Amino acid sequence: MSSPSTGGPATTLQVDPAALESAAGVLETAGSDLADAAPGLRTKPDAGVSTDEVGTALASLAEVVAAVAEEVASMAESVRTTAADVRATDQASAASSQQRAGGLAR
Repeated sequence: MSSPSTGGPATTLQVDPAALESAAGVLETAGSDLADAAPGLRTKPDAGVSTDEVGTALASLAEVVAAVAEEVASMAESVRTTAADVRATDQASAASSQQRAGGLAR
């Protein structure tokens, strides 16, 4: 079978909404874990003469970890939204196919 638009081989993309939901859950957990860890990095350990520098570095790291946590949470939400969109498209396609099949049976 060839693709009408390119004349090349047709491709089929199959997306499993359950797999997307699972991936979203993994991302959500990772984002939550990172968000939980970030505040713990805001410490001033006793590092002798380097205490201020180490504290500043840890504070910077905490900010980065918090930002990464927000991005991962956003990715999780995007993947979850994509799963819902795939489900809705699949359901609409199935309903349309049933309507066409019902019209042909008459």
